[in-house]
Amino acid sequence: MAIRAYLKSTYPTSIIHLKSINLRARAECPLFVWIPGNPGLMEYYEEFLMLVHRHRPDWEVLGISHAGFNTVEPVEERRKDGNVVFSLEQQIDHKLEIIREFSSPNRPLIIMGHSVGAYMVQKIAMSEKLVGKVIRTGLLTPTILDIHTSERGRLLSRAFYWLRSLPTLAGWGSSLLFDCFLPSLVTKTLLSIAMGCGLKSSPVLATEKLVKNSKFIKQALGLAAFEMQEIRTDWEFQRDFINHCNKNKISTWLLFSNSDHWVAESTREDLIRFYDQNYDQDRVTIHVCDIPHSFVLKHSKYLVDNFFVES
Repeated sequence: MAIRAYLKSTYPTSIIHLKSINLRARAECPLFVWIPGNPGLMEYYEEFLMLVHRHRPDWEVLGISHAGFNTVEPVEERRKDGNVVFSLEQQIDHKLEIIREFSSPNRPLIIMGHSVGAYMVQKIAMSEKLVGKVIRTGLLTPTILDIHTSERGRLLSRAFYWLRSLPTLAGWGSSLLFDCFLPSLVTKTLLSIAMGCGLKSSPVLATEKLVKNSKFIKQALGLAAFEMQEIRTDWEFQRDFINHCNKNKISTWLLFSNSDHWVAESTREDLIRFYDQNYDQDRVTIHVCDIPHSFVLKHSKYLVDNFFVES
């Protein structure tokens, strides 16, 4: 397993780190940074990042879990606030802190993210705290605008409205059911059926880790609550991001699902139109594909084969 705990971070976290085969100095080698969606377990992305590295062995690959998701040493809490939900701002600061440890002032950076990770990518790329020179960003099935108006966003927003303690209660209930009552084989079988993945597949094993850990559930739902509140209509921020990229000659790739329960169709169309109209045309690429929002469950190979082939 490529996943390991990263103990230098202020927050509990796990990373995937795959070194480049390029013999050039590390400062000259592109650093590919991957920011996950919610929940932020790197286990969901292990196959995807291994495939990316196989196609682009000249890149150094760094996948960073969300703060609070140290799945390698979950029992050892190094912080007194181990049960606190980390906000979107804290999650972004956490990524900047870790990138700083692997980067250098002029190192080429390719930063991509999935779902809410795409929103974090935008914030990271524009941050004055970032160490390195961003040459490309990737926003994959991005929830960067009005997530609360999507199909799942509306349901979750109502749930948070009527039950503000949902993250804590869900964490307690999930841990009680899957960790205390149901045997591991039963849990994995149920998850395998629900997800349509093999019993021993990485997504099933990752989800088993998630549902058995009350703190992981609380963090995931707590972060989702921040997403519903903060990722709203903000075209000025999108314009600032585009202007920043145009000014600094940063390329951006947007990949949308043509049927996404976390991105409303109207939001997707508005974003595509806005980027078409405002981004330098030779530096923006937009794709709409027949893949699910959570493409890493079954479509990692398709995605890497079609979009990460060395040019």
